[in-house]
Amino acid sequence: MPLIDLDNEFLELFYNITNSQVPKDVELADLKKQLVSIVDTFKELNKNSKKVVSSKIIKEEEPPVSKTDKPAILVVDDLGVITYQLKVLLSQFECDIDCSQEIYDAVNKFKKRRYGYVVMDLFIPTEREGFILLTELKKMSATYDSQTVIGVITASPRKEIEQQCKMRGADFFLEKNHDWQNTLCKIMNNYINAEEG
Repeated sequence: MPLIDLDNEFLELFYNITNSQVPKDVELADLKKQLVSIVDTFKELNKNSKKVVSSKIIKEEEPPVSKTDKPAILVVDDLGVITYQLKVLLSQFECDIDCSQEIYDAVNKFKKRRYGYVVMDLFIPTEREGFILLTELKKMSATYDSQTVIGVITASPRKEIEQQCKMRGADFFLEKNHDWQNTLCKIMNNYINAEEG
């Protein structure tokens, strides 16, 4: 794969896309140094990858495991106040609950643990990322044969969003209206009771 040219146009674009995560005092020159370091690391990894494969050090990725006998729920929302609220809300089901505030962390957690349920916001922070995460989680769930129930919650009232989520494999869809927390509890209760019954 060709490496990205770290010219000023790219750096400006990269900085604008990520400025919500980049501290205010970081200058483009500092950013370039960091990116050059990352590129150098990738070069080194690419150079050594043939040796690793030939010596059979790489193992196939193992499927995720359950840490306990209790069902596990992964809560994904970019707002910490919502992940905290959902963790408290869903703790009544005596499940192990993990939280994530961005898609890469959510994917990494899903790779390492067998989750029975995922409750995810669609706008994390945009619907595009939410659709990417939903598609990836459904794909991994099928690969691991874990049959994870994935529910999407969103404040958007647009009906086409619900259809798109269902097409991508969402098991349920919930609009964040005035009583959405109680509705979510009822939905989760139905799924968990059906599994235990």
